Amino acid sequence: MARRIELQGIVHDVLVAFISRNNDLNGYWALGQLRTWMEDEGAGTFEIPLVGESLAAINSKTFPISQRFAAMLQVLMKSQNLPSERVQDARFTVELAAFDRFNCSLRVVSELGRSFEFSRILLVRRHDPRRESRRAAAAARP
Repeated sequence: MARRIELQGIVHDVLVAFISRNNDLNGYWALGQLRTWMEDEGAGTFEIPLVGESLAAINSKTFPISQRFAAMLQVLMKSQNLPSERVQDARFTVELAAFDRFNCSLRVVSELGRSFEFSRILLVRRHDPRRESRRAAAAARP
């Protein structure tokens, strides 16, 4: 059985996938769309849960993101022989750090209360379909 410290590498890998330009939602970059939603709602911080009972109450716009990364977290844990019971809480936190910057972090808390966190600050502009090109795979879906 793997040790809990393996969660640190898993947290890093999941966050890197989350901030990647390949993280798309309906063919467009998910973080650009998230920034648009946050600005439209006047929110400075947004949380996306990945485990626990808070998944049931998640925003319908971010449900596909939450579902995808919750599955990724489980796959990576399984590949390290970590049982899913070892994670008590896991959530992305996205906050506007400056005019055009996002602070994205992922925090995972083990069942013993130990916290594993990784964060990145990156440039994220508002979603604008006129300026962005849509991924071909998403455009081909019915």
